[in-house]
Amino acid sequence: MLGNRLKNEIADLILSGRMRPGERLDEQSLASRFGVSRTPIREALQQLGTAGLVEIRPRRSARVRALSMAELESSFEALGEIEAICARYAAERMTQAERISLKLLIDQSRVASRQGDRVASRDLDARIHALLHTGAHNKALCSVANETRMRVELYSSAPYTLPNFDTQLHVPHGQHEQIVEAVLNRDPEAAHRLMIDHIGGSFLVVKGILEEASALATAGGDEPAGRHPYGHVAHLFGDTAVKALTGWTGQTAAGPFDPPKPSPDRSGQGGA
Repeated sequence: MLGNRLKNEIADLILSGRMRPGERLDEQSLASRFGVSRTPIREALQQLGTAGLVEIRPRRSARVRALSMAELESSFEALGEIEAICARYAAERMTQAERISLKLLIDQSRVASRQGDRVASRDLDARIHALLHTGAHNKALCSVANETRMRVELYSSAPYTLPNFDTQLHVPHGQHEQIVEAVLNRDPEAAHRLMIDHIGGSFLVVKGILEEASALATAGGDEPAGRHPYGHVAHLFGDTAVKALTGWTGQTAAGPFDPPKPSPDRSGQGGA
């Protein structure tokens, strides 16, 4: 359907970083870009608004939604629980063909991590999670998992943009390998626990990156962005998103998203 195709193509513009948080989404410009009328564009934006990627503003242009730290934490917390349920059900319900496909993906991920191929690793990261969603064999759960992951994907993929992260790809791969092993061994409890740990750890890394980006944005240029270890990330989230973080007090809810503060070296983690 045209609406779904447009929704996916606009979502890709956002998730790839070509459209940044806070950026206006002009219906006429998008209609011209995709060679369609404004009506299907408006419908696609409404769908993306429901998914949490777009902010719909009455009588004004929609814009890419910029999540505050509190919203981001809530989304990651929800994602962790949803993904963990998917992993639990996948361990119990995956077909043999799906298990073979999952084994193939984790083998490919191992090769990509050893080769320092961050592009392939990021793609395989997404494909492993997607297969766990479908392998849960619960359409309602799969839909919620996909929408929640879409909401945080721009942020959760940020570690893959870090300098020298190609030397750290073994860390997210190792976490995925443990989850996959639990699923293939039909151990739902281990799969659930490992996924919670994986998503929680990913949130800590993203939080750390955003704290650095926020500090960079408010420091007044003491160190040029080009030399700052997270300088390249500040523009990825856009001015609106970075400024939204400056009021964050650091208070977090109890639970898996209230672990000890991570060490300054935040490159050894990532890839929700």
